[in-house]
Amino acid sequence: MIAFPRSVPTTPAPAALRLTALVAAVTFGWLAFAVLRFGGLPWDAPVLEFWHRHATSGLDNAAVLLTIIGNTWPMVGLGVLVFLGLLWRRQGRAAALFFLSVGGSMMLTQVIKPLVARPRPALWASIRPEHTFSFPSGHAMDTAAIATALVLLVWGCRGRGWVWLMPLFALAVGWARMYLGVHNPSDVLAGWAAAVAWVAAVHWVAQRRPRK
Repeated sequence: MIAFPRSVPTTPAPAALRLTALVAAVTFGWLAFAVLRFGGLPWDAPVLEFWHRHATSGLDNAAVLLTIIGNTWPMVGLGVLVFLGLLWRRQGRAAALFFLSVGGSMMLTQVIKPLVARPRPALWASIRPEHTFSFPSGHAMDTAAIATALVLLVWGCRGRGWVWLMPLFALAVGWARMYLGVHNPSDVLAGWAAAVAWVAAVHWVAQRRPRK
């Protein structure tokens, strides 16, 4: 069961949020430029080929399971659960921030993908193929957005160590997408960077507005 904070949690200093958003946004911009100008990064294919050479049935199963759990609808379900839990605890402002953070990031993914229109890597026939655009990774972006939003939600609260499992899950899902050969490393990194930039920016803007 998810334990939500009973009071409004503290958040990182505005300067820290601003710096985090800026660094993540610059990282995403650099990756987008590399994809649009050069077709990607030089180590995209070598990283994918490394994991393909070390594929095992156990890793296959783990990657598919992580992909299923980290897909859009399970993440939407988790986000709705957290949102309703915050409303139940009468944390309307936190619920609104969480909704804008996660919902906005998920919508941003759908905006960026057709603008970049990067095809999926095709180094081998994946055991779980995808046919939509590749940049950025929606799995990476969705899980990173929820992870970042949850960490900021319980920032400064004691006994919330379980939340730090979510960033590890986001990392694992990103690995799974590369292992399956359906995303380049630059797709996954861009998804993480875009999500962190968006969520940090939302919280930074919210801190600058007076609370009612």
